[in-house]
Amino acid sequence: MSKFFWIIAYLVLQFGSYAVAADVRAHWNNSSQILLKLPAGFYASANTQFFLDDASSLLLDASPIQLPLIKIESGFAFLSTAHLSLSQVDELIRRPLQVKISNNSRNVVDVTQIHFSGLLDELYFYDANDLGARCFGAACTVKLWAPTAQNVRLYVFRRSDDPINTAMVLPLTRGAQGTWSTSLAGALEGSYYLYEVTVYSPHTQKIETTFVTDPYSFSLSLNGARSQLVNLNSKNTTPALWNSLRKPPLNSIKESVVYEMHIRDFSATDSTVPTSKRGTYLAFTETQSAGMKHLQSLAEAGLTHLHLLPINDFGSVNENKKEWETFLGPSTNLQEPQSIIGGLREKDPFNWGYDPVHYFTPEGSYAVSGEGESRIREVREMVQAVNKMGLRIVQDVVLNHTYQSGLENLSVFDKIVPLYYYRLDDNGIAHKSSCCWDTASENRMMEKLMIDNVLHWAKVYKFDGFRFDLMSFHSRQTMDKIYKAVHALDINKDGVDGSKILLYGEGWSFGSLHEKSPQDAMTITNSYGSQYGFFNDRLRDAVRGGTTSSAEKSDQGFATGLFFDFNHEPANRGTPGDLNIQRDRLLHYGDVIKAGLAGNLRDFYFREHLGNTIRAGDLRFRGTPVAFASQAIETVNYVSAHDGYGLWDAIQAKAPFYSYGRSPSLASVEERLRMHQLALSIPLLGQGIPFVESGTELLRSKNGDQDSYDSGDFFNRIDWTGKTNYWGEGLPPAWKNINDWSFWEPRLKEQALKVTPAQISRMDKYFRALLRLRQSSDLFKMNSLSEISQHLHFIDNDRQAEPGLIAMHLQDTSEELLIIFNASREARYFQHDLLHQPWRLHPYFDSSIDAALAQVVLMPTQNSVQIPGRTTLVLHLNSSQRIR
Repeated sequence: MSKFFWIIAYLVLQFGSYAVAADVRAHWNNSSQILLKLPAGFYASANTQFFLDDASSLLLDASPIQLPLIKIESGFAFLSTAHLSLSQVDELIRRPLQVKISNNSRNVVDVTQIHFSGLLDELYFYDANDLGARCFGAACTVKLWAPTAQNVRLYVFRRSDDPINTAMVLPLTRGAQGTWSTSLAGALEGSYYLYEVTVYSPHTQKIETTFVTDPYSFSLSLNGARSQLVNLNSKNTTPALWNSLRKPPLNSIKESVVYEMHIRDFSATDSTVPTSKRGTYLAFTETQSAGMKHLQSLAEAGLTHLHLLPINDFGSVNENKKEWETFLGPSTNLQEPQSIIGGLREKDPFNWGYDPVHYFTPEGSYAVSGEGESRIREVREMVQAVNKMGLRIVQDVVLNHTYQSGLENLSVFDKIVPLYYYRLDDNGIAHKSSCCWDTASENRMMEKLMIDNVLHWAKVYKFDGFRFDLMSFHSRQTMDKIYKAVHALDINKDGVDGSKILLYGEGWSFGSLHEKSPQDAMTITNSYGSQYGFFNDRLRDAVRGGTTSSAEKSDQGFATGLFFDFNHEPANRGTPGDLNIQRDRLLHYGDVIKAGLAGNLRDFYFREHLGNTIRAGDLRFRGTPVAFASQAIETVNYVSAHDGYGLWDAIQAKAPFYSYGRSPSLASVEERLRMHQLALSIPLLGQGIPFVESGTELLRSKNGDQDSYDSGDFFNRIDWTGKTNYWGEGLPPAWKNINDWSFWEPRLKEQALKVTPAQISRMDKYFRALLRLRQSSDLFKMNSLSEISQHLHFIDNDRQAEPGLIAMHLQDTSEELLIIFNASREARYFQHDLLHQPWRLHPYFDSSIDAALAQVVLMPTQNSVQIPGRTTLVLHLNSSQRIR
């Protein structure tokens, strides 16, 4: 039952043994006010009082200062601190403060602790660019932001494994905005260091003295145990010719085509790479390896960017290679590989790396030598090699959470400024919207760290783009600041041309910031005009069917047999059995895909399947607007990425598998290959930025693993020679997929679903033809609404819409293209007045690329064309060939 209290709040320096609460419901949100969430059931009278009680008599008079400065509203108390001087505030934030509530008899009825993020943002924001340890020949400087710390000391070690009692211990001086700093002799360059920070920790409700690495560490010892003093311009960190590195040509961001890669996937199992370099940055310097030859062929065909999954220091892999254990087969049965790998998960070297610890240092497990500064040099050598072959590099950055928090071993932030760097709820508990603890980009020093981090990788490592993981966990305001800072980089001043740096990420509508303030989160909904690319899941799901959820793995889409080749699969969750409903859905999917092909521009108008001219932003898909972009580069079109099933596994799940009433009852590998070709051609031939998962062109399979982040090299392999795609080699790991084993096991055992090297080669050739075709014409690189509206038109339903058929006409003063996607299992005819022109198969995309294109029949006198089943047809017409 609720009780009515006279509330007397005390701001207390707690030195005694009073048992404190574990929550942190008080937020000192600016220099004038503490916001206190009241306990449930508390009601306050109008005669509330606020006391500042200094139990140690250090700052205030021993007698309480009584002020009628409490405002009660909606379960919160607003406590005024306007009468405190800045020096008093500065002392108080370094003490173990609490807010206590007592009744009118002065009996304590509630106590909670305080966090200071708003106050620190107002009074202690530090804007200079000298945080961390920096060596410049004769001297090294060290600076740490820790305004609430009582004391900070620096421990310096000559070697990374020197005992703690052998360290040189130096006091740090507290200066402006709560920074702690000192200078060191340049002779200490290469030494390692730790901070000893003494600070009150609300996690334990006591003053803690801990050793901690530098959040701005630029180099580390193995497993991030100690930070290192380094000169980022020394011969130890800088390979020859680094400062004269020339970037591959890129006239504009709109020319970008991105290929997503994991460092270990690239070379861990490549026998053409020296053993010591497999799974490392330096594998990319082996120009004659199978992987590098393959990448070179893609670059020559038109690929522009290599996207690398996170390479900053992360916590899930032991960097000591001597302790690694791994499994690559062979196996005696389908269950064995995942069982062995399950027992090795804590010991093997594989993880995607979405569990950051230090944001500014390269991951040591990917280095030939992960100890110290050599990893810096190795990353730069990788960048040199990849740039030299003609590809730019995108880094996947994970600024939305950290691997650990509090006083855990791999926690950094909380040991220095407790509770500041994380997004807290009203009870002071850190949000954990994904795997780990959400960072708070709305706090100014976290936002600064994000900006500093991106600029660091752009300038120090010359990365050419950044993909932001769970970008919706950050505010649009923060991401706008990052964009502005990146695009201000000048080739003469910074050695980097910021206008050529590609920025994109995930904008899904979930997470703690979206829940708290959806209008501020950097979601797809709020993305218009941002000039960031956003992954277009609308096109992905319309092409494939279902979503990335394993529950919808067999649901069909435009390219995978919906309506024309129904799989009658009992596992379907969202595909109705009624073919009339499927027909309507397929027509709708065609509209969604058209919006994507036009760059998903919000204000692009086209005729939808019902015959109405609509704005793409008004078209709905799964209850949300389909189109969201102001220009095409704000759309990243794709059909698979590392998350969810790869494209080939998705097709293996969706294509008919001994389906009732079908002849034959099993869709052949050749039919599945055509689905794969059709699906992959759509993002490659649309406006916007195409994005391709590595190995997709080689029919890469993960054996039905829906989430291979920790599945070892075995389930993540790529054979760059094209001899195998590893299908049928093991049931996907039980810890993510056991409920789907009954679905996958018969498919994995089916020998008729194995691909041949010849089929892999044909798909690879097809993909490279798509790249050449895209880069051959400016009609695939339009960006603005005006030029796309002028030069791109869909003509398939000028008379009547047909399910599974999209016809896109592109035209400028020099050429015309007519691209037709036929999702039907069978050949079909398409008639249109434009077909009276003398169209020809595009020379980059003819029957030498896809044998089925030999079946194309052009009938200009009948304004008609016959398109083979499950085929992408590209017709070409030069301006000189047009019939006037």
